[in-house]
Amino acid sequence: MPAADPPRPHHPAAPSRRRVLSLAGAGVGGWAALGLAAAPVAASTAGVPVAFTAGPAGTRVVLIPQTLSATSKGTGPAAPAFRIGYLAVRWSAPGGGTGPGAAAGTESAGAAIRLRQVKGGYGSWSPLAVGCPAERDDRPAGASSAHAVLMGATTATGYELRVPQGASGVVVTALNTTSGPCRRLMVPDLTAQAALAAVAGLAAAAGVAGPGSPAAAVAGLAAAAASAEPRSPARARSVPRPRHAPLAAAAGPAPAAGPAPAGEGGAPPSVSTAPTAAPTGSAPSALGLRYLPRVAWGADESLRLNPATGQPWPTTYHPGQVITVHHTVTPNDDPDPAATVRAIYHFHTVERGWADIGYHFLIDEAGSLYEGRWSGTDGVPGHRPDGQVVTGAHVGGFNAGNVGVALLGDHRNRAPTAAARRSLALVLLALCGAHSLNPVGSVDYLNPVGGARRRVSAISGHRDWMATECPGAVLYSTLDSVRLEVARALL
Repeated sequence: MPAADPPRPHHPAAPSRRRVLSLAGAGVGGWAALGLAAAPVAASTAGVPVAFTAGPAGTRVVLIPQTLSATSKGTGPAAPAFRIGYLAVRWSAPGGGTGPGAAAGTESAGAAIRLRQVKGGYGSWSPLAVGCPAERDDRPAGASSAHAVLMGATTATGYELRVPQGASGVVVTALNTTSGPCRRLMVPDLTAQAALAAVAGLAAAAGVAGPGSPAAAVAGLAAAAASAEPRSPARARSVPRPRHAPLAAAAGPAPAAGPAPAGEGGAPPSVSTAPTAAPTGSAPSALGLRYLPRVAWGADESLRLNPATGQPWPTTYHPGQVITVHHTVTPNDDPDPAATVRAIYHFHTVERGWADIGYHFLIDEAGSLYEGRWSGTDGVPGHRPDGQVVTGAHVGGFNAGNVGVALLGDHRNRAPTAAARRSLALVLLALCGAHSLNPVGSVDYLNPVGGARRRVSAISGHRDWMATECPGAVLYSTLDSVRLEVARALL
């Protein structure tokens, strides 16, 4: 697990989330004052939470299944006591480590897996490949090349591995993020507009805003997307309706309060064994863009605790310098994206030892926005209210001040959906405004902790930093047009 960071210097009291929104020009009415009172769009709700049970004002009561996990050592065969949704596979190969920023690469050096299906019997062997080889900044120099893969297992009941000769430390964790006992939680009823307005308004909060309003620019781009002529059904690629509910509406009276972040006080949430019912989540916006803060997608904050102290691992913050786009290399046409985010969270936090999910923001195929790495209790995702970025774990050696935005799915051969692309542009626009970045320019990145340097595009792809296919050839090829779209919105 990460070593403790040096004490953080004292900062003056930062403005609250409400103050940040007011500085962005949002005021009490959210983005209405910014011109975001656009006509609702006929956005598809397939693959997106749609039903709610009302709690106290400004909240929703939901049931979220706990993650089931079972870990085994060696190549198996092995079979957990539940159907598998994802498998987290790790092993080490002798040599090959080159210090921070080293990647295992896209090839798995001959590793393969086969899955046992519900009706019995194993399928064919399939190669294991590292999709998004993210890493912490403090990977020891000369460390062995570590391979780690999160793969969808499509409700398999067992597995067996083959690894290259000389590989060691083989560990496999089976995950089920849909069938565990349900936690009954109260979820804040936030919109993506409010979340992104808070991010865009950080420039004003930090006193570095230019003559234009970044939040207003986000509003203009969002309104333009909302008023755009919809694609014909024949051309638009639909996102499948979930087979499992991402979040489940809870019946009965609402609990007094939702869970506080780990280490911030508050009792753990009550646990219910009620089955998953109808899907639900945070409120839809007028533009059809939904936002799920950590509690809404089911982040188990207890996973962020240091077992030795019972407190969260220390977090560090640095001025934002650059944005990096990723893909998660999880299955496309995802029937339950919130469950996939929970699997990624468990993989990064527990299996990889990164103390939290590595990305700051995630976007699913329906365009829904997910809060990623925990950054504080003020409600501004990915940031401290003074505008500094919480250090993630998505580009080894280059994480400090680097904002990671990940699109769910595999974009090596498949383009993002129109909804995901629109949400990506909105997130990038808010981030460029918050950190005074030129969307079509380049930056000379300097890691303020480790000293690593790299000249990259202000909106970069993961492959600009290291040898990897991430964010996928097709998504990477679209970044130029996305950069231009963001730049036009900022004019």
